[in-house]
Amino acid sequence: MSDMRSPVEYKRALEDFRSARAKARMQHLWAAVIGRKTDLLPYDDISRKLRTGGLSSKGVQEIPVSAIVGSVNRYQDFDRNFLPLHDDDMERWARVKSAMTSPGSPGLPPITVYKISDAYFVMDGNHRVSIAREMGFETIEAYVTEIQSRVPLSPDDSPEDIILKAEYAQFLDETKFDKIVPGEDLTLTFPGQYETLREHIRVHRHYMGIEQLREIPAEEALKHWYEYVYKPVVEMIREQDILKEFPNRTETDLYIWVLDHQTYLEEHLGWAIGFERAASDLVDRKATRFGRVIRRWGRKFMRMILPNQLEDFSSPGEWHRKKQAEGESLFSEILVAMSGREDSWIALEQAIIVAYLEKSKVRGLIVKTQPDETYILEGDVEQAFNERLQHSGLPGNLVFDRGNISERIIDRAEYNDLVVLKLSHPPSPKIFSRFSSGMRMILRRSSRPVLVVKDQVSTMNHMIVPYDGSAKSQEALFITHYLAERFSKRVTLLVVDEDEVHGRSLLAEASEILGDLCIKKIYQKPFDQVSKTIILVAREESADAIIMGGYGLPPILEVVFGSTVDGVLRGTHLPVIVCQ
Repeated sequence: MSDMRSPVEYKRALEDFRSARAKARMQHLWAAVIGRKTDLLPYDDISRKLRTGGLSSKGVQEIPVSAIVGSVNRYQDFDRNFLPLHDDDMERWARVKSAMTSPGSPGLPPITVYKISDAYFVMDGNHRVSIAREMGFETIEAYVTEIQSRVPLSPDDSPEDIILKAEYAQFLDETKFDKIVPGEDLTLTFPGQYETLREHIRVHRHYMGIEQLREIPAEEALKHWYEYVYKPVVEMIREQDILKEFPNRTETDLYIWVLDHQTYLEEHLGWAIGFERAASDLVDRKATRFGRVIRRWGRKFMRMILPNQLEDFSSPGEWHRKKQAEGESLFSEILVAMSGREDSWIALEQAIIVAYLEKSKVRGLIVKTQPDETYILEGDVEQAFNERLQHSGLPGNLVFDRGNISERIIDRAEYNDLVVLKLSHPPSPKIFSRFSSGMRMILRRSSRPVLVVKDQVSTMNHMIVPYDGSAKSQEALFITHYLAERFSKRVTLLVVDEDEVHGRSLLAEASEILGDLCIKKIYQKPFDQVSKTIILVAREESADAIIMGGYGLPPILEVVFGSTVDGVLRGTHLPVIVCQ
């Protein structure tokens, strides 16, 4: 090698080394500023962490220089870009480069590397790699020995990625998941979470043993966990395209997050929560996609500057679109809010009528505003509630909460499909009283339909649906159509409008949606107020329920001018479903 070395090339190589050292120092400084490591990966450590297996010779190959990420025994002499880290290495580095570049040089022999997945580790030829990088070579000739690994390694992997892959390798080694369920990937992007997966499998095995009254082999438990716990959650994640809401995360990340969030919600709410609903709530609260984050912060900002009574973030129809696509019952989970007093139990009776049709869960809620509300004996009330559900053959339970009644109902409405409550104090016709009305705030802010019961329950055999063309009255048509078609209920369609041409156009529009389900179609000019006309026609037609759209005006205008909804609630004794 020395015989072929040119003094001129050697001198240039010395200068190139000094330049490479200066570049290494700058990169090290910048890496310290941004908190990024630039260490060359040590082969022995990586091999041990990834629990590599057998090896096989692949002969001489041209390999990408950029894919060489580590060294067997010189990882402390170069950084991740193979820039030299020690000044005393200058002469050897310059000798090697001048031998490579001197006129008439036959070049140098191939380097020797270990290959793990798509990454290479230098066993012999570290200086040649360093010089090839410095000279901008894209490939280099190498003797390649491939090392088998259960976990893939990429040239772009950071030290943090390596730690995660090491944890995954340990998980695979202990569970044999890749052999028991071949072709499936459980990659995680947060360290420490593979122990969570192991715990899920251990718990599943424990309960399988209790259920089947035998010791369950580890392999059988793993297969069963994958098929009946992990896979259904991941399929739901795929169907709802949730992964797009969390960029750079994996399905297994979301599996853990969804189940953790499900556990949190069940402990917080006191109800069993399906993982589909837990996933939807997780997206609303935690999604990291830019658009979601902006909307979430925008809503928080508006809540900071607006009084609760003026909030309205409803999006008509959003709550049922997924259920409609999945073919579920529309009202599979019903929240019935009670005070605990005798007159509030009528809300439970109305909820049971709907739940019996839909085979729903009934979730009772009593909110205490004061700790000394002695009229509520929780044990007795809960027992009476459970006995009534058992008599009806319906699942459900009663929970107690504390705080502002309207706020607690609005918060918990998110996890149900219908809210049923007793109307004790309708929104007042007076502006200031209406502004402070708890019922008005529930109807304005609830994301779900609200079934308001006054002093009589209804089987809803004959429903009257007022229609004004608004998005919320279209929601009323949707729910009316659903109940009428599914349970053979009768429907009367009503349009109240001063302009007969416009009114009959609306009547035709709604008639097309309801089709043959509609037994009668009525256009009516208002006798006085629209609400009074609706109540009068409902009485004349012997309807036993009213289904109508919620508040149509912006909050401040509705407070000032009042609402047809409020007028109907004040004037009728029929149950009213107010649709959002």
